[in-house]
Amino acid sequence: MKKIVLISVVLLMSVSLMFAQGADEKETADSETYPSGDISFIIPNSAGGGNDLTTRALIPGLQRETGVNVVPLNQGESGGAIAAQNVMNAKPDGLTFYFNSQTLILMPYGGMPSIDLTQFQPVAQVVEDTGVIYVKNDSPYQTIEDLMETVKTETLKVGHNGNGKLWHLAAMQLDNAISADFQYVAYTAGGSPMLTALAAGEIDLCIENAAGGRSMVESGLVRPLASLGSNRLEVFDVPTMVETGVDLVFPVWRGVFTKAGVSEDILNQMDEFFGATVESPEFVEYATNNGLPVRYRDHKEFTEFVNKEIGVYEDLMKNL
Repeated sequence: MKKIVLISVVLLMSVSLMFAQGADEKETADSETYPSGDISFIIPNSAGGGNDLTTRALIPGLQRETGVNVVPLNQGESGGAIAAQNVMNAKPDGLTFYFNSQTLILMPYGGMPSIDLTQFQPVAQVVEDTGVIYVKNDSPYQTIEDLMETVKTETLKVGHNGNGKLWHLAAMQLDNAISADFQYVAYTAGGSPMLTALAAGEIDLCIENAAGGRSMVESGLVRPLASLGSNRLEVFDVPTMVETGVDLVFPVWRGVFTKAGVSEDILNQMDEFFGATVESPEFVEYATNNGLPVRYRDHKEFTEFVNKEIGVYEDLMKNL
């Protein structure tokens, strides 16, 4: 009887070791063959906005590092909800990337309760920037002080990228900081349609980052009045809100996510790919020219950071 029990235990241990070895071999095999095909890079905005431009600036270096095609997919429909759902429905094979900012965390507060943040694996933060307050080029507001004086007696229309999203939150904080009474107008497809509406006179002001607004500033369609950063931007000669005496700083992080469940070995490879891509000459040139300070975090650092941000914005949205 004892022999039978002993043999059974040995067999069970052998089977367990085989399963463990098989799992290790599979993960090693997965990492050795990664990426096994072309990569889809989902952008939850229309072409021309800050997220779109930054993603496309990453792609040349990423293709060089991975050795496969990286295909940008603009999916700004439904305020980016379709893009987020497509990531949630993807396979955890590391072949689907997704670029976003705090906007991802804010989605459940903006009428998108189906967005499950646990389905997103943070991969890499690449930049940290801020918002810029823009007006139409022929706007009567020549300075940020002009605008702040006007809001004391008039209601201005401010554009944003969707209820509960990044620039909506920034506009709400500006509203509170300068005691304005903005009328909010949503452009859910992203920053490019919002800036186009500003140039057409549909709204009085909007907030977008420097990369998203630079081309329209250079075209003479819109003007920057001030930034929401802690320091002045190199790309625009405008003051920060702090310089005007308003205690408002709005840092914006932007980074890459993938479908949760991807193996740790593949995530480590992603660290190598994105670490090299962020340091590539073409991306550094893009970031410098567009006033986007490079801020790289690997998947472990970015995951820890995003988890903290989820708590921060949960408290902030309750207050707002």
